[in-house]
Order: sequence, then C-alpha cells, then structure tokens
Amino acid sequence: MYSNDFIIKIDSLNKSFGKIKALDNLNLEIKRGELLGIIGSNGAGKTTAIRITSCILQPDSGDVLVDDMNTRSDQVKIKSMIGYLPEEPNLYERFKARDLLRYFAELYGVPKNRIDDRIDELLKLVNMSHRADDRINTFSKGLRQRIGIARALIHDPKILIFDEPTMGLDPATAHNIREFIRSLKGEKTIILCTHYMDEADSLCDRVAILNQGRIIDMGTPEYLKSKIHGDIILELRVEDPKNYNIDLIKDFDSVEDVNIKGNLFIISLKSKCDIKSIINVFRNDIISVNTKEPTLEDVFIHTVK
Repeated sequence: MYSNDFIIKIDSLNKSFGKIKALDNLNLEIKRGELLGIIGSNGAGKTTAIRITSCILQPDSGDVLVDDMNTRSDQVKIKSMIGYLPEEPNLYERFKARDLLRYFAELYGVPKNRIDDRIDELLKLVNMSHRADDRINTFSKGLRQRIGIARALIHDPKILIFDEPTMGLDPATAHNIREFIRSLKGEKTIILCTHYMDEADSLCDRVAILNQGRIIDMGTPEYLKSKIHGDIILELRVEDPKNYNIDLIKDFDSVEDVNIKGNLFIISLKSKCDIKSIINVFRNDIISVNTKEPTLEDVFIHTVK
C-alpha cells in the first residue's frame, strides 16, 4: 500500500529487448492531479516506461501500481483509467472522425445514452466539430493529433499519457495542443513525454530526467534550473574549440561551470563582471555570442553529461 497522494508508483522496473536494457531499476512516483514531464534522449526508456504503465508491455521485473492496482494482474481496470496518445496515433483511416470516437466509446463501455453527447463534447473541445463527418485519411498530422486526444479522453480517464504530442507539428498547431493540455492540469493526472525542453518547462509541475533507463534527476522546473550554478549562461560559438584550454576559463572568479557541445562553449556565471574578459580569450575565433538565463535544456545537457 502506498500514500493516497500518489496515483502511480513505479518500483524497481526492468525491461530489456535482447541485449538492449531499456529500463534499469526505474523508480518513480506520480502525484494525483499533477502534470509530470519525462525528458530524455532517444533510447532513454521513456516510451517503454509509459507502455508498461499503460499495460501495453510487461516488465521483466519490478512493479507498476496504478491507484493501488498492479499492471500485471489488473490490466482491464487500469486500462479503463488511462487515456494514451502515442507519438503516432494508430487511427483507422477509413473511419469518419465521429465513427472512430463512437467505436472507442463502445469499446470502453461508455453508456450508450451518453455516447453522442460525449462525442459532441470532445469534438468541440479539440475544435474538430466541423470535420466530424470527414474521413481520417483526409486529415493533416495536426488534425489527427486532435482526434487522437479526443479518443484518449473518450472514456473520461483519470490518467492521460501523451508521448511527444507536438512532435513534427507546425508552431500554431503545437501551441494549440499545448494550451489544451494546460487546460487539463489539475483535472487529470498527466504524463507528458517530450523532447521539447521549453514545452516541459512551461507545462509541467515536475520534470523527470531519464537517461539509460534510470531517473537521474527530478523536481520542479524551477528547482532543476536552480541547480545550474550561476545566474547567467554565456554561450560562445567558436571556429575550433581545440584551440582553448577549459582550465583557463575556469580560472575567472565568476565562472561556475564550463561545458562544450560541439564548437559551443556553455559557460555558467554567477555575475557579469568577467564577460568581457572571457570574450577576449576567444576574440579572434568567435562565430557568435549569446547570454541567457539557465533553461531546462542547460539542465538536461549538464545532468546527462
């Protein structure tokens, strides 16, 4: 038994595909009503973790408890509690949008006298009422994502799991989907897997950083960003980073940390006092200079490194 504050508890979860270890003793607790972001590189284990939580995969060892039910023994009940939107929604392309939602409503056991109202409600919610009687194969990727979200919501689940919901979408459509997800905060427990750090930063109550099948850091976006030493990030892109000794840069009093990503020097500073002097070190080789406050991307690069 675990605290009622948590609706999902992942305990010592392991999963391998042949010689590839996707999850390595993964542990994670998710609070009721929170929006938890999971970020990580390709192959970090994000999709594997959420597919096990959604009862699509079985782990090699370990347990996932959803509302105190085990995904190994209570799959039917757990599936009724979860709405899952994969990165590529598997929609039946010959169906009309309304017919697709009706099919899944019946599949999930939505009361027959509620189905029509529920479909109309969701089509309006995702701004698709005007395309209700069009076939799925006529929809753009953005419209398919909207229908995918409506399908995930059709049975009014307690938990929503979104895997890269804005991947490959145009900026306007991605913005609309982010705002829709934001509107569900507090009403549903939401797990959001994303590669977009600004998306996780703006939407999530907490963010878990996944690397090689393990959670290597977790907290609110503000907490994670506070762990990057310094208040300012100086980014210097140079022609050839091999020409420079990192130790010389670290000798400046204001420098807290130095990272190199390709030909980009990412320098964390606790004040602006040495910026001009640091730039002078690179003065004959600089392609670009930029200063900014720490972001989740900086946290991710620093933590995974």
